[in-house]
Amino acid sequence: MVHVWEPITDLPQDWSSLTDGELGPLLQFWKDQRTDLEQSGALVNFSQRLAREWSIETGQIEGVYDIDRGITQTLIERGIRSDLIPTEPNQKPPELIAAIIQDHFQVLEGLFQFVRGDRGLTKGYIHELHGALLQHQETTVVMDQFGKLFEARLSKGRYKERANNPKRPDGTIHQYGPPEQVDSEMERLLQMHAEHARTGVPVEIQAAWLHHRFAQIHPYQDGNGRVARALASAAFIKAGWFPVVVTRDDRPRYIDALEVADEGDLQSLVSFLVDVQKRALFQATQAAADVADVHTVDEAITAVKRVLAGPGKNLDPSVWLKAKSTADRLMQVADQRAKELVAELKKEISQVRPEFKFWESTGMFGSVDLKESQLGYRANKSVYERHRRIVVEADEGKGQIEIQAHGIGSKFRGLIGMATVFIAASGAAHVASKEPFQINYAEPYLNAERRFRPWLEESIVTALTLWRKSL
Repeated sequence: MVHVWEPITDLPQDWSSLTDGELGPLLQFWKDQRTDLEQSGALVNFSQRLAREWSIETGQIEGVYDIDRGITQTLIERGIRSDLIPTEPNQKPPELIAAIIQDHFQVLEGLFQFVRGDRGLTKGYIHELHGALLQHQETTVVMDQFGKLFEARLSKGRYKERANNPKRPDGTIHQYGPPEQVDSEMERLLQMHAEHARTGVPVEIQAAWLHHRFAQIHPYQDGNGRVARALASAAFIKAGWFPVVVTRDDRPRYIDALEVADEGDLQSLVSFLVDVQKRALFQATQAAADVADVHTVDEAITAVKRVLAGPGKNLDPSVWLKAKSTADRLMQVADQRAKELVAELKKEISQVRPEFKFWESTGMFGSVDLKESQLGYRANKSVYERHRRIVVEADEGKGQIEIQAHGIGSKFRGLIGMATVFIAASGAAHVASKEPFQINYAEPYLNAERRFRPWLEESIVTALTLWRKSL
């Protein structure tokens, strides 16, 4: 089977339906936070760590090298150094791996300079990106006319001369742009992208389209994924956001989103890129508590004081009231949905298994204590905490579905996070929401509710599936 290449297409007429608009209010929130983070020194520290993570992971997910999680974290914390990378069998030498990662790092720094210079995106600049990203890569694997693989010298900053249509594990062939079509397709890509920027297409849609259509052309013999993520990063950076850090853990969802886009639907890729930006935003806003090592008692006391300054200390009181009001109203939506769900469960389940009892409750009871890594954010329960619980009571098959809402971060900055959790009879807790739902003070309530209802339904479906599997 062959996935046949077709020339790139523009955005659909109804492109506005590809996003729920969450990033707009969140960008205002981020602008409000930057000054405080810059003054504390947290932003510089966080930006360096994020840049190192981008530099490592953009090659890791392409198989350019294989660095385990522990070493990756060390490099993020301490810097890109060859002496921190162990020598491994069948791996590139540590010095070469460090040089490749450093190439990626330099490219990212160059992206910030590029957007500040307000240059338009051109074929020449993309060639520069490719050459810089692959500066220390001399060869690539290509396929000859008989289907045999061999290693060939890599041309940097020049379009491919051979077809690069990979054979996937299931035996299918994925066709990319033929070499003779690349230049004209790249011209069309740049023209359409410039028009998107001119007409104000939201950045998440611009970045998703640019990334996917570039990958669809696949203009270079190798390195296309890294260039695509660099181009998407440039779009976000220009809009005031973060580089697109796609980690090895993101890879399955990332690849799935690209494959769905191959079938003509960009929405999954847009949603993925939005979630990547949200993750970086919440990491940045939590970075103030982890900033800069201290060396004197006075510095240590000042650092503690900063963390304990109190929720919303430096924020306008309306920030807290807006976030709390939205969260309270969304919990009322969850409350109503929980009542409806209990009624449905009683009607459908109790008639075949009368011993199963269903009920729901609300409040600030002893909720299961989830880890930060499970929630996707650092919960601040002293700032805000609400729960809605649906309980299945039976000798067998007991379980609970819990919808939680918490303030986010060690210092409240106007964010509240929500998660849906399934708690098994054993007490084991499983997060049922694919991504946490975030509430911010800058987003109008109706927009938040429009996002919340499908998120809640999807989370409940997952929680009920987890319960079914536990029976």
